[in-house]
Amino acid sequence: MTKLNQASRRALAAGVAFVLGMACAGPAQAARTPRKPAPAADLVSDFKLLAQQRPWTCPAPAPMPELKGQGWTAGDAACAWQNRLSTRRWTWSGDAAPDCVSNQARWWAQAQAGLPPQAARSVWQAGWTVRSTLLAEGDAQRLLMVTRGRDGQWVATEWRWNPNPRPATRRWQEGRWQGLVEAVRKAAPPQASAVAPDTARVQSVFAAILGSRAGEIGLEGMAMASNGTCLALSNPLPGQSKLPLSWNATDSRLEQRAATHLQLSRQLPHADWLTPFKLLALPAAPAGGAKFLATWIEGDQLNSQLWIPQKTGGHTLRVRMSTRLAPGQGAHPESAPVARAKQVLEHELEAFASQWTARHE
Repeated sequence: MTKLNQASRRALAAGVAFVLGMACAGPAQAARTPRKPAPAADLVSDFKLLAQQRPWTCPAPAPMPELKGQGWTAGDAACAWQNRLSTRRWTWSGDAAPDCVSNQARWWAQAQAGLPPQAARSVWQAGWTVRSTLLAEGDAQRLLMVTRGRDGQWVATEWRWNPNPRPATRRWQEGRWQGLVEAVRKAAPPQASAVAPDTARVQSVFAAILGSRAGEIGLEGMAMASNGTCLALSNPLPGQSKLPLSWNATDSRLEQRAATHLQLSRQLPHADWLTPFKLLALPAAPAGGAKFLATWIEGDQLNSQLWIPQKTGGHTLRVRMSTRLAPGQGAHPESAPVARAKQVLEHELEAFASQWTARHE
């Protein structure tokens, strides 16, 4: 047998040790390798993955929005975590006939209808194709998401979580819930739209008079339904008012308003006036400036307009609310349907004027 010198023996021993080390280290390293996390988007679409248990069908948690007709399909509610976690989904086609506002605006409003009266609500914007929001109701939380697919199909999803009172369980559930919140935010990032300051103020007042009712904000203005009447509220009308108006209500005299109405009639020679230009007598509210209103018919369009002078002496802000009358109805301004529509328009604009005073004056 060939004898190995000392250097050869050391090299052979090192090689054997390396091979044995690799053989022993392999399983240990594999055990330490973390499992690849599931894609975040899976938490949005896979309720079982979110809950980490097999979900079950359960009664829809109240108040869940209930919508009927116009192509709606509502899925069953699914629950987990001793019914402390739930989800539900709605789908509809983008070409379903809208009722004053789009189906997505209706769902968005009804999904927020159960919030306390003082809670902030957001109004659906016509340009949105995806939207999400996180709502808190005491300790419980609700997460809403609406998305529009390339095929025009809309999908709305709501998740609810009522935290477990046990601290350890609550912490674990909170980790799963926060993972869902982040996944939804990535899937439905905010879609901001820049608007002029006056338009932003008008939109905030519009949201206030809506309350829990459905409404929609578009490029040309806003839309809502009031007592079965479809209403359109304009963005602030462009240009400067040709009517010299004072912010101080005590500066307005009857003869001045009559002269102002005459000037307005010349600007709109085809109008049939239902309410001549007048100073609004608003209910008790924080002291504010004067507000003026007039209502008229042109063709089959019923219009009511509000003038809001600025305290600083700048431009007078003007917004117009209108509704389309039934064909031929505009020729009968004394009819009951026209009187009802007029009452609705003026009621909403008076509410707008009061909210404007409370918020911006």
